[in-house]
Amino acid sequence: MKKSLIILSLFISYFSFGQEVPEMPKFNAKNAANLFYYNFTEIQKKIKIKNAILEGKSSKAFRIYNDKVKDLSFLNFSQLQELELTINTFGKELYTNRDLAEKVREKIKTTITPIRDTIEKNEKNLNDSLKSFLSKKQFKKWLKYQRKEKKKLIPKPPENTNNSPPPSGMNNRRRNSGMGGRRY
Repeated sequence: MKKSLIILSLFISYFSFGQEVPEMPKFNAKNAANLFYYNFTEIQKKIKIKNAILEGKSSKAFRIYNDKVKDLSFLNFSQLQELELTINTFGKELYTNRDLAEKVREKIKTTITPIRDTIEKNEKNLNDSLKSFLSKKQFKKWLKYQRKEKKKLIPKPPENTNNSPPPSGMNNRRRNSGMGGRRY
C-alpha cells in the first residue's frame, strides 16, 4: 500500500512539473528586418555635434537613410504584415508541428533576408558618409549608439513562470556575494 502511494505521488509530481511549451513573444516583422528610423536631432546630441556645418551634413545623411528605409518599408509592408500575422496566429503550434515550423522559417528567410541585406547596404552607405566628416571620437560614439538601437529591436525571451526553487550551493553564494562579487 505504501509503495503504491509513493509511486502514485512520484507520477503526479513528474507530470505536474513537466516541461511546458514556452510562451512565444509577439513577433514584430519590422524589428526582425531591422526596419527603424534614426532620430537625427537625438543622435546629434548623443554624439555631440556642435558645428552647424556638421549638423547640416549629418542631418542630410540621416534624412537620406530614413527616406530609403521608409521606401523599403512601404514596398514590403504587405509581406511583412502577412508574415507577422502568420507567426502570431500559429504561435505555440510552431513548437509542436515541425513541418509547419519549417514552412514558416522558410517564409521568414525569403521575406526578411533581402530586406535585411538592403538595410545593411544602406547603413554601410550611411556609416561611410558619416565617417567622412565626423571625428574618430564622434564616429565611435555613433557606432556605439547604432549597436544599442539595433539591440533594442531583439525581442527579450519570456520570463520563466515556473515555481522552481532558487539555486543553492556554491553558485548561489558566488552570485549573491557582497562587495560587488569580490571574495575578500
